[in-house]
Amino acid sequence: MLMGDVKRGEKLSEVRSVFILGAGFTRAFLPTAPLITDDYGGADLVEKFKGFDHASRVLDLELSRANGQIDIERLMTRLDGRMPYDFDQGANEELGMLLTEVKKSLIKRIQVARSGLVYTDELAEFARYCVDNHLTCITFNYDDVLDEALWNVRPTYTPIGKPYWHPDGGYGFFCRPSQLSVEDTPIEMDVETSMLLLKLHGSINWYPRRGYLKPYVVDAIMHHESWFAGFKLREATRQAISLHMELEPFIVPPVLFKSALVEQPILRLVWHRAYDALRRATRVTFVGYSFPTTDIAASVLFDEVLKTLPRTDIKVVNVAKSKNEKQRTRNAYQAILGPIPEEQFDLRGALDWSRDLVKGQDAIVS
Repeated sequence: MLMGDVKRGEKLSEVRSVFILGAGFTRAFLPTAPLITDDYGGADLVEKFKGFDHASRVLDLELSRANGQIDIERLMTRLDGRMPYDFDQGANEELGMLLTEVKKSLIKRIQVARSGLVYTDELAEFARYCVDNHLTCITFNYDDVLDEALWNVRPTYTPIGKPYWHPDGGYGFFCRPSQLSVEDTPIEMDVETSMLLLKLHGSINWYPRRGYLKPYVVDAIMHHESWFAGFKLREATRQAISLHMELEPFIVPPVLFKSALVEQPILRLVWHRAYDALRRATRVTFVGYSFPTTDIAASVLFDEVLKTLPRTDIKVVNVAKSKNEKQRTRNAYQAILGPIPEEQFDLRGALDWSRDLVKGQDAIVS
């Protein structure tokens, strides 16, 4: 039961909880997972783009701003959005090449983290909690760590009576498996599973089919990942799939100008589902989310849709140890969302919070 989310005298059926997950959520279960500002192989990128003046200039500026690290969303925003003078200076191609390499660095960091320490049991319990209680999770994360855990709750290839999550319908739109790009396989899954994982900036396991032009139509995106083994694939089939998919996954950073969030039909659909879930929510919990300054769209979303939700029904889960860190965290959230009561902040971190949540002991400990 959703014991930790139910107030005294409130019926379980009346509770509509939404979890909003940021990079700190993944970091809690994978301690070496990258945060927004982190080491994304900056030195290697500098060496690789040594002969490219425009790309080197943008990269050097980012490294100087972040003390040798990279704010991955800020850099991808710069490279994806471009500036008007980039085109006159002939920088367009160079910045596109750098963006491709930055995305590769992000994926590599996530893969390395997944091979290290993982709080597997806790992640599995959190995933089961979400599936069994039909919760909606909204995330700005590109990784597919939670996706895999949700799938593993009850892996199934045909609709079943028990609650389950499946990538075909669990992202809020019908996302075909990549195998269907090369084989005619029967589709039997529901369009919408017991809970939704709404990824507002795309995902590293969403790939456009080759030959489709931007903006991608909804059915151009397919899910492609190692953890989903709907069918045993022959090596020849795997190679054929790779030839039918674009080389880069569909991930969209916050952008400076005409936003892909508006241009891309797939993101318009997912953001609509997120807006609707938040509009209906009676309880919203932010977990490891830091309100990146580049993501104006997210701030507008929360400001507009949560305006009428009582601040006592908004909870913040993050990590802050010192008194100053705790106050900065509270200030950051209250600047966007208004006067959230101090007791609504759980600053122990997502791991401890999730352990209490699945036990029905979702206490606030500041």
